[in-house]
Amino acid sequence: MNYFPHYYSIEDIFVTQEKVECRVNTRLQRMGFLDAGDSQTDHLEPGRIVNLPLWYIKELKVNNAYFTVCIPEIYKNVHKAVCEAETTHIELGRLHPYFYEFGRYLTPYDSNHVIGRIIFETLRQRVRHLLDISKNDDQSRISKTEHRLDNIEANLHIAGMKTNAQYVKWLQMSNNNICISELVEEHQRKRLRVDHSDKQIESSPP
Repeated sequence: MNYFPHYYSIEDIFVTQEKVECRVNTRLQRMGFLDAGDSQTDHLEPGRIVNLPLWYIKELKVNNAYFTVCIPEIYKNVHKAVCEAETTHIELGRLHPYFYEFGRYLTPYDSNHVIGRIIFETLRQRVRHLLDISKNDDQSRISKTEHRLDNIEANLHIAGMKTNAQYVKWLQMSNNNICISELVEEHQRKRLRVDHSDKQIESSPP
C-alpha cells in the first residue's frame, strides 16, 4: 500500500503520469507546444485549458503565476454521493484506479479544499463496507471487486481477507504452532555461544 510512496514505486509512477487540466493564467510565449490540440499558435494565452502531467505540476509552486489546477470531474461526480452518504455503491476502480492517491497529490492545489474533504469522507464512509466484504469474501472472489475498489482499497481488502483467515484458523486451533520471536531466538543463540566458549575454556589444559 502506497501511503508513503518512494522514488521507485511503480504505483506512484502510474499516478504521476496522469494528465490534469490546468488553466493558463498569463501569456506564455513559445509554449504553445504544451497544447497538443492546437498547433496553430506558438503561444499560450490566458484562459486556455491545457493538460499537464502530474509529475510536472508537482514541481510548480502551489501559488504559481502560470497555471491553475482544475478539479478533475471524477471528484465532482463523487461529491454528491459524499453529501448523501452513499459512496459504498460507487465503483471507484472505474472512476480512477488510484482515486485516493491521485487526490492526495492534487489537494495542495485545491484552494477550496474540496478534494481533501471528498477523499476523507469517501474513505470514512466506505471503510465499514470494506471490513464487511473482507470478512465475507475469499480469494476466489477477488476478481469481483476489481472495479469496485481503488488500488489502496484493493490492497486493504486482500490484507483483510488474509487476516480474517488467520483469525479463523486460530479460533479453530487448526494452526496452533506457536513461533518463537526473532528476539528470543537471537538470545538463545547468544547463550549457546557463551556456554560453548565456557566449556572450551574448562576443557582446555592449564
